[in-house]
Amino acid sequence: MENVTHAWDLSEALGHPLQLDPELAEFALAVARRVLPDAERDADTPFATAQAAPEGADAYGQLAAWLGRKPVS
Repeated sequence: MENVTHAWDLSEALGHPLQLDPELAEFALAVARRVLPDAERDADTPFATAQAAPEGADAYGQLAAWLGRKPVS
């Protein structure tokens, strides 16, 4: 989950220069939803509160949103 999410972070920061594997994101999203089942997170949780994924977001966009990230683009 961490490595897949950080790959998205880097790709996002660089303006999406890489084609990322959607199967990895789907797996990481399933893991994230199991280990972080609540959308609201407290200060002891290493991830921010879940964000709404943009309409039509791919698995990486959904993963990023679930982990509290917002796209810069």
